[in-house]
Amino acid sequence: PPNAPRAAEQDFDLGEILSTLRDRRLWLFTLVWATFTVGTSGVRFYQPTVIANLGFTTIARAQLLNLPISLLSILVIGATGYFADNGRLPRPVYPLGVFVVVMACYGVLVAYPSNAAVYAATMVGNAFTAAFFPLMWPWRVQTTSRATGSAFSIGFVNSYGQIGGAVGPQIFREAYAPRYKKSFAAAMGLVGACAVVTLATWWVTRGTEAETRRLKRARIEADRKGLAVLNDVVDRDLRRGEV
Repeated sequence: PPNAPRAAEQDFDLGEILSTLRDRRLWLFTLVWATFTVGTSGVRFYQPTVIANLGFTTIARAQLLNLPISLLSILVIGATGYFADNGRLPRPVYPLGVFVVVMACYGVLVAYPSNAAVYAATMVGNAFTAAFFPLMWPWRVQTTSRATGSAFSIGFVNSYGQIGGAVGPQIFREAYAPRYKKSFAAAMGLVGACAVVTLATWWVTRGTEAETRRLKRARIEADRKGLAVLNDVVDRDLRRGEV
């Protein structure tokens, strides 16, 4: 598409960086990443400790109980990726679905009905958390522009958006052990805030997202008939002068 990087472009263009910084989509996507990673990184970081505090096993052996979570994560990523790639539903619907499942699981962790329920909620919640990133990146890349601008915007979101890796674990303080009720409640609130920001981002990017999905369906249909679609997406979400 016209906004895609070109091999003939110059290696570095400061103007593209300045233009990217004025694009509100950069800040919206970064805020989506930040609120989600802060809300979920602590749960994932303290997962072995939480499992050990359930009384099933020691912290050293709690890694064995992480295996089902990792396997379920792979299955969820594969299933959600398969359905998200068919172009039938708007791509933001899938991360919003992830938020619903994660908040429901965190609600179980806050209520703490039983050890088995807490472990099951941790397993399902963290599996869907892992599916968030491969669902979001294609949507984010739809709105990047040119070589320098694309590299800068992707790097910006991937760095500042990962602030949760530093902040998230601080929510799970030892004072809240072993149930971490306040920690899970705070994480649940952050994921809810992320859902609100995601809805706002969807509204801002609705034009490009819908056009991308329409062409995706057209390419799938053309491929079945042995044809090809040469049209491509044009980024018209923000009018000239409004970025």
